[in-house]
Amino acid sequence: ARMEVLQLAAAKDYRLEKLQGQPLYFTPLGPQSKQSMRSAFEHLTGHAHGQPAEIEVKGRKVRIPETSMGVARFKFAEICEVPLGPLDYLSIAHTYHTLLIEDIPQLTPAKRNEARRFVTLIDTLYDNGNCLIASAAAEPDAIYPEGDGAFFFERTASRLIEMRSE
Repeated sequence: ARMEVLQLAAAKDYRLEKLQGQPLYFTPLGPQSKQSMRSAFEHLTGHAHGQPAEIEVKGRKVRIPETSMGVARFKFAEICEVPLGPLDYLSIAHTYHTLLIEDIPQLTPAKRNEARRFVTLIDTLYDNGNCLIASAAAEPDAIYPEGDGAFFFERTASRLIEMRSE
């Protein structure tokens, strides 16, 4: 109530300067994509490895496997195969400016819950202007080609393509 709020308008987002001209999506999965993800993390943070962290969401702890300098690094299983929801993803998006998600598999109808979480995660990152660097088994439009909700995944594939462009 007694604080004067000032708007600091910057013409440039310096966080993203390190990513300019860099590839942000690596496929297929394998030694080369693993090395590319390691290099991207090190390039952004100046460290080969980060530290684990936790953020609190509604009294629960959400585990972040590796973090450094506003960057969070996950394997797909650590963020989409665990019971996380929109509020968890929103808290992650507000805490970290860049997410690295490794080993995104091709999803089948048996993995529809994981596909729904992935859709929610990508929507949250997209809507909040976060940067995403990912390694996947396939191009975005082939990650979840058929199954319950595959029609809705088309928007997610489009967002993934847009997020990896400059």
